[in-house]
Amino acid sequence: MILTKSIQFYLININKKTKIKKKRDFFLFYINPIMYMTLNYNYYELAVQRWCTDDYQIHGLWPQINATDYPSYCEDVNYTPPSGSLLNAMNKQWNECGGDLWIHEWEKHGSCIKSQMGINEESFFNITLKIFTDYFNLTESCNQQQECIIGCFDLDYNLIPCEE
Repeated sequence: MILTKSIQFYLININKKTKIKKKRDFFLFYINPIMYMTLNYNYYELAVQRWCTDDYQIHGLWPQINATDYPSYCEDVNYTPPSGSLLNAMNKQWNECGGDLWIHEWEKHGSCIKSQMGINEESFFNITLKIFTDYFNLTESCNQQQECIIGCFDLDYNLIPCEE
C-alpha cells in the first residue's frame, strides 16, 4: 500500500512579548498528522451482504490496489442523502439495515474513486447499483454466506478475474 503522510506543524509562541529569535522564548509544537492514501488503485471489488434481508444487497464498491491492500478515506467529502429515483433504487438494493452504511461507503471508498476518477457521490451510487444489477447472478457463488465479494471489475467496470 502506498501511503503519503502530510504533517502540519503549528508553532505557538508561549511568551508573546519576546521575539522568536531570542533563546529564552519557549515554543510549543503541536503536530497534526493527516493521512492520505496515494490514489493508485487498479480495480474494484463489489461486496454484497445479507445482514437484515433474505436476499443479497449491496455492501459496497471497493477500490483495490491488490488482493490485500486498498485505499480508504482519500479526501474529505460531503454526504448528501440520495433522493428521488436514486433513493428508491438504493432502498431496494442497498439496505442500510438501520445504520449509516451509505455515508460510510461514500466516505471510506467513494472518496477514493472520486479522487482518482473524478466522479461525484450520485455517480458513485449509480455505478454501484448498475454493477450490482448487471451482475446479480454472481451472488449464486456466495453459497448463502452473510457477506461475499461477487466479482472484481476493471477501472471501466468490466468483470475481470479477482486476484487471489
